[in-house]
Amino acid sequence: MKRTLLGLIQLHLGRHPGFGLEDLAKLVYQGVFGADHLLVEGERFVHEFLREWECVDEKAFPEEPLFESVDPLDRTHRLNLRPAKRKGADPEALAEVLLSQPRKRGAPAEFRRRWELVIELAEEGTIPFSPGALRAHGTLLLETGLVPHHSRPYRRHNRPHYRLVNDLWDEGTRSALRSLGLL
Repeated sequence: MKRTLLGLIQLHLGRHPGFGLEDLAKLVYQGVFGADHLLVEGERFVHEFLREWECVDEKAFPEEPLFESVDPLDRTHRLNLRPAKRKGADPEALAEVLLSQPRKRGAPAEFRRRWELVIELAEEGTIPFSPGALRAHGTLLLETGLVPHHSRPYRRHNRPHYRLVNDLWDEGTRSALRSLGLL
């Protein structure tokens, strides 16, 4: 797990300018908990998705991949909206697919375990983050239950527009994404 987590972090560091501590926390959080916290209020999820879809400039970031793994187990992925829009995906149908996907049901203990591996990687010098800052940030997240957000530099450089697919290998999800031309 530690080696695959390192590869995942290095991939995101190389692909996303401005990737900082908050973005690392978001990456680990998404790999454990997926989109579950956003799927609780279905009507709100669909409304916000459709509103964001209208604002997405599909011409920006032409090299952006359609899917990006956020999980060292390679199950949970970000579905980037720009390439999805370029492929002509039906936004209402896509919103329904995302809303109806199986829940991830992540556990705080798993987040803690993965965060400890991140701290070990920093202590080994294999990732460019302060172990002390990682410890403090992890404690804050675990004690408050806050959902991490992307850092301002990450948002400025990458202008992220995506939704999470909790399990890209779930056959029902794959079938639905195939029917939309996204697989």
